[in-house]
Amino acid sequence: MATIYAIKGLLLEEVLLQLLRASGYYAVENANGDSSLNSRNSGSLEVRGRGSKHQIDAIADFSVSPPFSYPIRLLLEAKFYKNNVGIEIVRNAVGVLKDVSEFWIVDDSSFKPRYHYQYAIFTSSSFTKSAQEYAFAQDVYLIKLENNRYFYPVIRAIEELNHADFRGVSEDNIDIDLTQLRRATRSSLGNYRLYEMREYCTDYNFNSVKICNVIESSLKIGTSYLGVLGNSFPIFFTPSDNFDINDLINDPTIRICWNQEKWYVVKRHARCVTLDERDIILSFDLPDELFKLYSDNNMLTKSRALDLKQDFMSSIKIMFRDPNRRFMSSLELRLDNNWLEEMRQSLS
Repeated sequence: MATIYAIKGLLLEEVLLQLLRASGYYAVENANGDSSLNSRNSGSLEVRGRGSKHQIDAIADFSVSPPFSYPIRLLLEAKFYKNNVGIEIVRNAVGVLKDVSEFWIVDDSSFKPRYHYQYAIFTSSSFTKSAQEYAFAQDVYLIKLENNRYFYPVIRAIEELNHADFRGVSEDNIDIDLTQLRRATRSSLGNYRLYEMREYCTDYNFNSVKICNVIESSLKIGTSYLGVLGNSFPIFFTPSDNFDINDLINDPTIRICWNQEKWYVVKRHARCVTLDERDIILSFDLPDELFKLYSDNNMLTKSRALDLKQDFMSSIKIMFRDPNRRFMSSLELRLDNNWLEEMRQSLS
């Protein structure tokens, strides 16, 4: 039995895994002789730790290993809750991260693979203050999606699902094989074949229209990017309809706009007050605690917004798969400081 929130979290995880391919991540689908992994009879994966095995359904390896580091392996968890994600979820992540990071042994017969593990928790809502503080201290990355405008169609499509779409008795009582649902979702997303999901839904008498809406919403986005804000905060960027990575490669100077409680990366000539849709490049959401740090009475004033942009957004680094050369590249987006200074002077 499963809950509707477990199903929604699963779908969100699979969408994110597919979108992160553009940032150089590849989903790990089976053990393939990797002694740090264990394949269960159900088809799900467990990551071996020093003390226990941990079921992690969304695992992705980064395609590039940086110097002086073991291969990077991302353990991804997604939560689709009505309320904010609390500290207990982060505590579990910290425990798993510590345990799996200590699974490595060198002996005379073999050398077990060792990874540099990273743990990211995505949410459709937000995180409590204590969860954010604890995660920051323990190197667990929290990424909220609720105000990411161009990712919102995926959130909306998942949100519209209910237990009846899966022939469930109630939200907490749905008879479904989550492993089969994950396989069907991953295959449909990875191969761009909606008919596979429709066939799966037909076989189990599920609501194919609403479930396929999730797949279609993801495929329309096509790709997303992980970036780093101010060398500190990981940010999930979703491109606008007219996005072209080559535009940023040719001109990495950008502006940052906060418009109707949404954050945008825009072209260098854009005006935030009268923002033109054609000038928007990427949308993203901001960590709550960082936002509150620069807020006055829970409102971001113009002067504090400029401080935030200058302190944390003057440099945004993203990794992406170069569409021309087909290998990983990095790009540093630079804030238009002339514009920032002009804005500051207009407020003085």
